[in-house]
Amino acid sequence: MSRIKVFFTFAAFIWLWGCGFWALWRYAASGEIPWLGLLVNAWALPVWMLLRFSLPQRFSGEQREAKAFALVLLGLAFVLLTATEQNLPIHLSIYNLFVVLLYLFHSSAVSHPPVPQQNQRFTPLVLSSGSCWPELAAEQQDIAVEGGEFPAEGGGYLLVMMRGSFCADSRAQLLQLAELHPRLKQLGIQLVFASTELGEHWHHLWPDNEKPLTLQLDPRAMQNEAFIAQAGVPPWLRLSGRMMGVRGPATAAACRPSAWLLDSEGYVVWRHLPANYRVPGSGAFLYGQVSRLED
Repeated sequence: MSRIKVFFTFAAFIWLWGCGFWALWRYAASGEIPWLGLLVNAWALPVWMLLRFSLPQRFSGEQREAKAFALVLLGLAFVLLTATEQNLPIHLSIYNLFVVLLYLFHSSAVSHPPVPQQNQRFTPLVLSSGSCWPELAAEQQDIAVEGGEFPAEGGGYLLVMMRGSFCADSRAQLLQLAELHPRLKQLGIQLVFASTELGEHWHHLWPDNEKPLTLQLDPRAMQNEAFIAQAGVPPWLRLSGRMMGVRGPATAAACRPSAWLLDSEGYVVWRHLPANYRVPGSGAFLYGQVSRLED
C-alpha cells in the first residue's frame, strides 16, 4: 500500500466509526428513526473487519465483502424509507457508501514490483538477523536454510508472505494452513512464513506446539524491496502499540502478500501475487498447487 492509500484507509475508518457514534448520539437525543439506519450504514464495514480480526477461524474476507456491503446498503435503504425529507442522514449514508466502495476496490489493492518469474531461482531474502533465506551457493545447487535444508530429492517449500499479524486475512490464512500442515509434511514440503514481524507475533496464533519456520525480513535490505511495502502498517496500529504496549510491528513496513512454491533446488514452480491484500489466497487454494511439484 502507498502512503496515500494508508492515509485514506486510516481516515475512512475513523470517519465511519465517528459517524456511527454520532448517529447513535443523535438518535438518543432526538429519537428520529433515520439515525438508526445511518448507524448500521456507518458501522457495517468496521464491525465486520473487527469480527474478522478477532475470529479469523470463523469469518473470512472476499473482494466485495458481501456481508458488510449488504448491511451498508440496508442501512442506506432504511434511511431513505424512513426520512421524510432530504436531511443529513441521507447525505451521510450516501457519502459512507462512496467511502466503502473506494476502500473495497482501490485502497486495499496491491501492486507488485518485478519479482522472480516461474522457472527462475528465487531471490534470497535478507533476514533481520543478517543471514539470508535461502542461502544460495554459487558453486553448487545446495540451498542452506536457516533451520533446515532443501530436500535432496523431491519435496520443496511453500513460502507464504504475510502482510502482518494485525491483518485479519493473514491471520485467517495462517489458521487455514495450520490445518493442512500435516498433509504438507507427508508430501515432504516445508511450510515457511515470512513477514517483517517477530516470529512470536505469529506463534501465539498457531494451534499446536509444532511451529512452522517463520522468517523476519529486514525491511531496509535492498534485496527485499520487491516483497515489502514501506508504508504497509496502519498508522493507528503503530500509535496504539506504542501507547498501550501491545504486540505490533516495530516499523511501518509490511510484506506484500504473496505465495511461492519452490522446488528442492530453489526454483519457482508457481507463484501467487494477489491484487488485493484482503484476498491473499485461502489455505485450500495454496495446497491445491502443491501437485505442481510432481510435474
